[in-house]
Amino acid sequence: MTVDPVQASSAGIERQTPEKKVHVASPPPSAASGNIPKTEIATAQSAFVPLIIPEHEVKVQLDTAEDGIVIYQVLDKQSGNLVLQVPSAEQLRGIHQTLELLQQIASRGNVSTSDAASAAVVKGEGNNHGSKL
Repeated sequence: MTVDPVQASSAGIERQTPEKKVHVASPPPSAASGNIPKTEIATAQSAFVPLIIPEHEVKVQLDTAEDGIVIYQVLDKQSGNLVLQVPSAEQLRGIHQTLELLQQIASRGNVSTSDAASAAVVKGEGNNHGSKL
C-alpha cells in the first residue's frame, strides 16, 4: 500500500486542477439504429493559461521635511501607473489644511496670550474693589 503526499494549499493562491475529460455515453443499441442520429463525443478543451501576477514596486518618501508625513506608493512595474497611495492625495490635502489651521491658531494664541497676560496685570492692580487684606 502506498500513500501519496498531500499538497498543502496556501490561502489566496490558486492552483491549477488537473484537466478533466467529459465523456458522453453512447446511446443503447436499438432495433432501428439507422434512424437515430449519430451522437458526438464532447471533450473539454482547456488551453493552458499562465497565471499573470502583476509586479509592483513600492516607493516610500516624505511629503515634506517639515511635516514628516511618510507616503507609500505602489506602482505597476510595467506601466509605471500608480496602483495605491497611502495616505491618498485627498488625505494629504486635509492634513496640510489642518496643519495650516493649527499654525494659525498657535500664532494667534502666542499674541493673544501675551496681550491677555499684560492686560490682566494692569487690570488686577487697579481693581481691588475697596477691600484691603
